[in-house]
Amino acid sequence: MARTKTIHQIMPGFLYGDALGNQAYRIRDLLRRWGYRSQVYAQFRDSRLADPGLEYTRYRGDPDNVLIFHYSIGSPVTEFVRQLPDRVVLYYHNVTPAEYLTGYNSEMAQLLGQGRRELTLFADSAYALAASGFNRQELAEVGFRHVDVLPYFVYFDELFDSSMSESGCDVVKRFDDGWVNLLFVGRLVPNKRQDDLIRLFNYYHKLVNPKSRLMLIGSDSNAPGYRLELEALIEALDLDNVLLPGPIGLQEGLGGYYRAATAFVSMSEHEGFCVPLLEAMAFEKPVIAFRATGVPYALGEAGVLFNAKRYDVIGELIQLLVDDEHLCRQVVARQRQHLLHFQPNLVAQRLESCIKQLLD
Repeated sequence: MARTKTIHQIMPGFLYGDALGNQAYRIRDLLRRWGYRSQVYAQFRDSRLADPGLEYTRYRGDPDNVLIFHYSIGSPVTEFVRQLPDRVVLYYHNVTPAEYLTGYNSEMAQLLGQGRRELTLFADSAYALAASGFNRQELAEVGFRHVDVLPYFVYFDELFDSSMSESGCDVVKRFDDGWVNLLFVGRLVPNKRQDDLIRLFNYYHKLVNPKSRLMLIGSDSNAPGYRLELEALIEALDLDNVLLPGPIGLQEGLGGYYRAATAFVSMSEHEGFCVPLLEAMAFEKPVIAFRATGVPYALGEAGVLFNAKRYDVIGELIQLLVDDEHLCRQVVARQRQHLLHFQPNLVAQRLESCIKQLLD
């Protein structure tokens, strides 16, 4: 194959504020800077993006083109890509197991099941990418032979700016009362197990530290019934200090929630990576997380991982980090060191190496 000067990307959804959308945006920007013709094609495109790309059906294949296919769910894009003459490079961001959405969103569950089944259609590819070591392991299990890890470009400037904006400062002021603020950021969906976070908080708030609150930031658009279950659980446990403010973005002061947090706690059972873990680290908040799927790959040797959902043990651990400033500083220092692995220039070098691999 001649050395191409065209590397496009294609995906089901090119969305603003989404980890996949941000990654595609950064990759396109770098490819253009390096002299490649590059565009993003998608089924759903977000008008909030400065350049939202083009409708995927407008893509015209060429045997000399490289096409990076961001894969995270079943969609019509998969069959479209299968018919193209391009050299297709699958970039796997993971597919949430369908059973987590069964009973909450049947259409989403069907698409997730489709995504899992159709992944094997690309297993004979000569080269593929994965967003984490966990994702690479999953590809290997279904038959992919040569998979390189390309981690996410993680930029914190906008999040820091959000924390210092008027709305961000309002958030900090509202929760700056000496209470322990436990934070989790992520869509309200069953695999992220916000229900277990509420049960943990019930123990912590009632038996360890009554001056505490739990802040669960995220949209319920994929599983509104799950939010209703969370609200019912909060009422049943008679908890007054669990906040469900919805899909808070940069303009609404998302950074302020990170700045106001005492610790970031995750009970999630399925993550391809989980960028909010790194965002919490950037704000120098200790991260406490359940060891599952992609979470330990994101945390590395940083943060505090636990293997069992023992609410009593985890609750006491949180309070230990609150009371022992030296221990907390040690955890934060290790997290600060871990973040160095995700410096944008290093990820850009990794992307450059991956491009060389797929072209050669």
